[in-house]
Amino acid sequence: MRIGLTGAQGVGKTTLARRLAEALGLPLIEEQARRVVADLGLERPADLRRRPDLWPVFQWRCLEAQLAAEGEHASFVADRTVLDNLVHWLRWHARDTPAGESLRFYRLCEREARKYDLILYLPPEIPLVADGFRSTRRDYQREMDWLTRLVLRALVPRRRVVHVRGSMEERLQAALAAVEQLKRAL
Repeated sequence: MRIGLTGAQGVGKTTLARRLAEALGLPLIEEQARRVVADLGLERPADLRRRPDLWPVFQWRCLEAQLAAEGEHASFVADRTVLDNLVHWLRWHARDTPAGESLRFYRLCEREARKYDLILYLPPEIPLVADGFRSTRRDYQREMDWLTRLVLRALVPRRRVVHVRGSMEERLQAALAAVEQLKRAL
């Protein structure tokens, strides 16, 4: 079972992914952006504004790290998906990158997204918490959520996407129910 969580920053993906992986006894694939930022000698993605030459490098490395981590396991719970990489590319690189490179990125994400058995979408409904890494701007979160929903509708069959809402316990129960339903269907 390959399960990915998607949504804007600060919606609770990591917390739910940890709980779900533990409940299912599956490996957890954590967010790769933090490692990539550190590998580039930066503290957070916002530091890339001072190094615009690194933006596409950063995004490609995040995608490659995600794919490598996912490739290590037959089954997993990932607190991000390749779709999250696609959303960030659309937001930050699409207009300044040659069309051929963008299309290569899009097609790779589209192909790899087909490998998830289940994608859990988390809407922004909990307060943003400053962690020194991600943006806490509510308008940016809403924009990224809109792009995430757009990409999901365009690339992923509806039957493989489950929206989880509510408290952490409600989200966990909804995710576990979706996994059980998927198991019965297989």
